[in-house]
Amino acid sequence: MSTPETTATASALQLVAGLRHAGMAAVVVSPGSRNAPLIQAFSALGMRTVVALDERSAAHHALGMALTLKKPVAVCCTSGTAVLNHGPGLAEAHRSGLPLISLTADLPAGAHGEWQSQTLAQDGVHAPHVRASFTWDAPREADGQTLLEDMADALTCGPIHVNCPFDEPLYPEGPASAEHAAPPAPAEPGDWNGAHGAVPDWFSDRMEQAAQEGERVLLLGGTHPWSLPAPALKTWAKFAALVGDTTSGLCAAGLPTLSACDRWLSAVNASGRPWADFAPDLIVSFGAPLLSRRLRSALAQTAPEHLHIDPGGSAPAAFSAAARNVGCSVEAALDAGAQAFNAFSAACAESEDQPWRKMWWDFECALRERHPSAVNSAPWSDLIAHQLLHAAMPADWGLHLGNSTPVRYAQLFESRGNQHPWSNRGVAGIDGCNATAVGAALSGQPTTLITGELGFLYDANAFHIHPQPDNLRIAVIHNGGGGIFRWLDGPERTGLSASHFEWQHHTELRPLCDLHGLIHERVTNAEGLQAALKDWWEPAVAAKVLEIVTPGPESAEAYKRYLAAMRA
Repeated sequence: MSTPETTATASALQLVAGLRHAGMAAVVVSPGSRNAPLIQAFSALGMRTVVALDERSAAHHALGMALTLKKPVAVCCTSGTAVLNHGPGLAEAHRSGLPLISLTADLPAGAHGEWQSQTLAQDGVHAPHVRASFTWDAPREADGQTLLEDMADALTCGPIHVNCPFDEPLYPEGPASAEHAAPPAPAEPGDWNGAHGAVPDWFSDRMEQAAQEGERVLLLGGTHPWSLPAPALKTWAKFAALVGDTTSGLCAAGLPTLSACDRWLSAVNASGRPWADFAPDLIVSFGAPLLSRRLRSALAQTAPEHLHIDPGGSAPAAFSAAARNVGCSVEAALDAGAQAFNAFSAACAESEDQPWRKMWWDFECALRERHPSAVNSAPWSDLIAHQLLHAAMPADWGLHLGNSTPVRYAQLFESRGNQHPWSNRGVAGIDGCNATAVGAALSGQPTTLITGELGFLYDANAFHIHPQPDNLRIAVIHNGGGGIFRWLDGPERTGLSASHFEWQHHTELRPLCDLHGLIHERVTNAEGLQAALKDWWEPAVAAKVLEIVTPGPESAEAYKRYLAAMRA
């Protein structure tokens, strides 16, 4: 005999069953009371569930799981300020196009204006940073089905927020029943990066025109969560220069792709050649903002035509003029562009490699030849630590990169195999770097995170989670705090660099690791790091943290000397 359900638990069951049918693969729950109906629904429906103490970390856990599972993942919290803590994770998902579902429990409408505790105005609170906002207030069956269909549509482009007002009682007399929680979930829903709308006809026409007229086309990729079609990229490489962060997926195709943009631009500037020689006529971009601000600024000098691929309609004015949106998935657009290029090739005798593309790549090849000697001449520093880490990375482990210097150093080193690293570059905050990697590992992907000690400390609550993965390795570059500010000229000129920008400290990492049951090891030189890495990725009973101590000021100087050697 089934247990009588309250209005709240029945409503929660209807919502969760509908989201599961739409492809929701897992949920990260933070403890609370007002979200009890949702927690019971997840349990009743057998949803894959992770419990995380901190709501801000929980949203990033869900982000990492959605990234790895390639399916929608929910994050669920109680009412009040807990809701606001989903904000950073949702903002990142919005910029990255990941299907994150924020389920926030609430008191009945108007409670925040009635002097009740743990309340605030929650409806639409995340509106600027989600694809759509919904209120799930025990709707009638037909209305609920319409809402669920709208949620599923919005999720194909990125995150959504669903605010759920629940009135008491929040708990039935026994476990919640799933008896009326139809329809069932699909047995094996496909990857979420499927059809996001048809490729507009004008895009294919524009690509064929660019080929016919011999235009200088630049395919520019920022951080992107989905793998890219290698056959299409092979065709693009014949008609466009490929430039993008290692986190864009462009580098994983094994084609001539320029990723170390700052290094390349530094050498171009030193060569004395005018930028007009390198300026493209047409930029086709996708993903999060390009890591290199310097290259973005250089590209803006000539205000090229700009097409930006994004199924959600984004068209950033990145290069001095508004872009035109290509409203479909990146994979579909690249395939369509390749077909247009091939159609041109079939109609005409294929010409030799365009001198403009060859010029971009020739500069890069020269830099790659100089790279080994420039690195090997450096003293023990961040540069050497990153070189050794990237050289030792197993090809079958996922790689996550902390923001600030780790993701920047990664552009200097080629990925192993077909590796497609990840970094939270949508809004590029240090919050959530640990948690996103934890979420990826919880999804079954063995994961390595390379981060700085400030990012590691800032997101320490990521490890207040159950269960905790043992297939996670975290390399923490401990250089005394705020190394990115040593790369910039401005902070030093203020006289406040050491006291206010770098946040110099002497915090020990071992006590934090002990608190969370993480296996800790500390090295202070290249020999120690090489020895530690020999068996670091072997199976272990818990996640491992390798603290790599490097000299901060000397590391900044080593990087500057490296760039100088590359310009010589």
